[in-house]
Amino acid sequence: MVNKADNWVYGKLLLFGEYSVLMDSMALSIPCHQFKARLRFEPYKESEISRNSNDQLQIYLKYLLSHSDSFQSILDLSNLERDIRSGMYFDSSIPISYGVGSSGALCAALYQRYGNSQQVDNHDLSSLKEILAMMEGGFHGKSSGLDPLISYLNQAVILSSKNQINIVDIQVDEMAGENALILIDTQQKGDTAPLVTSFLNRCNNEKYNKLIRNELIPITNKCISSFCNHDSDLFFQSIQALSGFQYNHFADKIPIGFKELWKTGIDSQQFHLKLCGSGGGGFLLCFTRNASETELFLSKMGYSHQRLALNF
Repeated sequence: MVNKADNWVYGKLLLFGEYSVLMDSMALSIPCHQFKARLRFEPYKESEISRNSNDQLQIYLKYLLSHSDSFQSILDLSNLERDIRSGMYFDSSIPISYGVGSSGALCAALYQRYGNSQQVDNHDLSSLKEILAMMEGGFHGKSSGLDPLISYLNQAVILSSKNQINIVDIQVDEMAGENALILIDTQQKGDTAPLVTSFLNRCNNEKYNKLIRNELIPITNKCISSFCNHDSDLFFQSIQALSGFQYNHFADKIPIGFKELWKTGIDSQQFHLKLCGSGGGGFLLCFTRNASETELFLSKMGYSHQRLALNF
């Protein structure tokens, strides 16, 4: 399933399931080939970017070594430590804190090279996800493991329950007419860890927990099922409901300066915005039935954006 000789890993887009996946909703995530990365072993001293990357790897190594009882059987820690000490760095075009899986791609690249191939069968997706979740926990405190799994497999995955994971065929090769997904760049960075911690803390409140389970999860599941079944009418009804839910209940996660645009989409029904990843910055996902008109509007308003090749 995974060719270790091919050392490129790619970013991801969690189309549906941000936050709710932590409460066992369905989730749908796809590779994002606009952004890619790989481990590099050339001397890094001449580049500030590579030096900074190696510094971050040194910090992450401390996390792995401090939990060596958990990672010793999963990773070849001795060779990993040797390579990091020798200057290995992560050469990446995946923007950090943008919701497109920069930390997940790093974990995938490390597991691709240093993972114990005898530890788990590559076809055992649940076990792979658990291992990668442990690795990504060093960045976010808690991880579903879905982001690094997508980068590792380089295939779209649907998560039907905590332990039911299936690879799905999502067409990303051709433009899909006026039904389109547009990636909006907020030109801000988000910080995943505090946002996830805040969400989990709020879920300890019974009223908020019920809101997530009784409203958000069913909406998210409808988005995924209608998307995969190519039921365009039901999909846009569902994405409209999801956009409204996030506007009303995830206001703290909507990047600064984008609530008005978000509300414009809700009121006009011309487009529907949702978070990309944990939010707080990075990209926003914009689903529309009128791609040309929506792109023209975004351009006139000065929003940086790009249309993705995605069939739905």
